[in-house]
Amino acid sequence: MPVHGLFRFRLFGYIEFIMTIRKTLLAFCVLLLTLPFAARLTGAATGKLSDAISLYEKGSFKQAVELLRQEAKAYPRDAEIRFWLGKAYLKVQDWKAAVEEMEKAVELEPSNARYHHWLGRASGERAGRAFVTTAYSMAKQVVKSFETARKLSPEDLSIRFDLLEYYLQAPGMLGGGKDKAEAEARAIAEIDRRKGYAAWANIHKKDKQWDRAKAELLRAAEEFPESAAACEDLADYLFWRQDYEGALQWSRRALTLNPRLNYSRFLAAAAATRLNRDLEAAGGEFQALANGSLSDDDPTFDQVYYHLGENYLARGDKAKAKEAFQSALSYNPENSRARDALKKL
Repeated sequence: MPVHGLFRFRLFGYIEFIMTIRKTLLAFCVLLLTLPFAARLTGAATGKLSDAISLYEKGSFKQAVELLRQEAKAYPRDAEIRFWLGKAYLKVQDWKAAVEEMEKAVELEPSNARYHHWLGRASGERAGRAFVTTAYSMAKQVVKSFETARKLSPEDLSIRFDLLEYYLQAPGMLGGGKDKAEAEARAIAEIDRRKGYAAWANIHKKDKQWDRAKAELLRAAEEFPESAAACEDLADYLFWRQDYEGALQWSRRALTLNPRLNYSRFLAAAAATRLNRDLEAAGGEFQALANGSLSDDDPTFDQVYYHLGENYLARGDKAKAKEAFQSALSYNPENSRARDALKKL
């Protein structure tokens, strides 16, 4: 996921990445954000690995796992195969296997920042579903992996944004702290001023300072009028705040600057559906997204199908809405909104 999608994991309830850590002498509860996917494959992929990546991006995650497992047996010391197998395991929610494959990738190429970064992400997903006794040590692995990745690639802002979120959510005993988050935001701003605004917006949101968060994102969009990413950031936040008019306006502006932004297409269709406007066109966008290839920067398949279900309901087609919600759950059984929507039908 690109750096600019700071709030999307909150908007649509996925995944994209919250873990709960409970650790006290009696019952101490803590929330730990596990973040939306961000990294992309670097370098050219060939042969069966390329085929597996194509399956992954088309949502055929089980098939991708099977193909990558075969490749891992054939080439056990290929770190990139291990890395993609770990990502595919995350998609089928085999958290233990995902961590193991990311650990193997790191072992094979310990200087690769991307592998450490994703080991942190996989560890976060696993920690969020672990027992108290093991979640604590896993959380330590998250921050260790993120900080190692940052050391190896200090200019990679996706790593820094993940660290910022971790620092905001984790208690001091797990390596968190607002002072660390603010230091990370300053470092991000030094590397990229526009993204620095987004970093501070995240901090203000954590503090429930909604107007200050919006002001940061608006300033970025105004100061960088040719940045589609800045417009998308603002649209993303406005949708989460249920300002659907604003979300529609800014997502459409993002698409004017870059028509190929799948997440902005998704936001525009979702906002239009909530506003009960252009429902057929919005449904067509959801269908096109569902039938296409979606990278880690794009909305997830379960998100797309959930909002397609909303769209069908708005058009009065309960049968197709039911199918869409079921499809959402087939991709992510933890999608509680799709589950709740089915119960109502």
